[in-house]
Amino acid sequence: MTPPTFSIIIPTYNRAQRLSKCLQSLADQTYKNFEVIVADDGSIDDTSTVVASFSAELNLKYIYSENWGGPARPRNLAIEASIANWICFLDSDDWWYPSKLEVVYRYLNIADIIYHDCDIYNNDNFIKFKRNRSRQLHAPVFIDLMVHGPAIVNSSVTVKKDILNKVGKLAEDRLLISVEDFDLWLKISRVTDRFHYINKSLGAYRTNDNNISQASDFQIERYNTVYNKHIYLLDENNRKRSLLLQCYFIGRSKQKMMSYESAITYFIKSLKSNNYKIKLKSMLLIVISSYYHLYNKLIKSNKDNYHRKVF
Repeated sequence: MTPPTFSIIIPTYNRAQRLSKCLQSLADQTYKNFEVIVADDGSIDDTSTVVASFSAELNLKYIYSENWGGPARPRNLAIEASIANWICFLDSDDWWYPSKLEVVYRYLNIADIIYHDCDIYNNDNFIKFKRNRSRQLHAPVFIDLMVHGPAIVNSSVTVKKDILNKVGKLAEDRLLISVEDFDLWLKISRVTDRFHYINKSLGAYRTNDNNISQASDFQIERYNTVYNKHIYLLDENNRKRSLLLQCYFIGRSKQKMMSYESAITYFIKSLKSNNYKIKLKSMLLIVISSYYHLYNKLIKSNKDNYHRKVF
């Protein structure tokens, strides 16, 4: 029997309903030589039943373990159980278009890691409203990632298994939960520059109000942890560029959290970047954040005046 070309790794936790669409997208693939490993992080819903329902259509393995609290450990368990030379990552609430594996297969001889764009669908009415565009990373890829930021959607990645083993797979560090994928790309970029970008949407995901990567102080701390873990490898100039990029990302997070005054402080710092896109975005976001900051102050002032008159 021909061994599978790809091992598709799906970590999951209480996502039975969405997992069904994910697995169906694999059953619909035009390229068929792959195995699927669902690594269940202690689900208490109908996940096992959903997986079993696809046993006739897919070459499936199901791994159940006690809840760890993030995708790193289940992904690592699935990687250890895999038999293909190429590992594909797919989150259980995401899905691929039918030609995904067929297209990726064409590039296996020229890269160590392959990735592509993904479409984003509205969570409520399931309407496509945006394309999450990646970019071709340039050597040295490690510096590109550190000074220009994340560029890879996890569910788009296909990577050589021996590369994952070489870098120690995903870090099982709770301070990196939700950013362990970015940490992995950085680790991989320290051993190879053979990153290949397919400028095409080959999969999709939905917006999710419960996503652990939503803007928050915890998420800011996680990204700081990633950068601080790797920044010592940069020279002084690139270290400054990386720190200014961090300021921009923190500003964006603070803005999404509606902490506009704090966001403005970080955007002013990121204006020092020599990346003109970051500089222009920072200028625009300072204006937008200032407007909302003043608007909120005005609303608060009017409310305070109203209460004084009433009481």
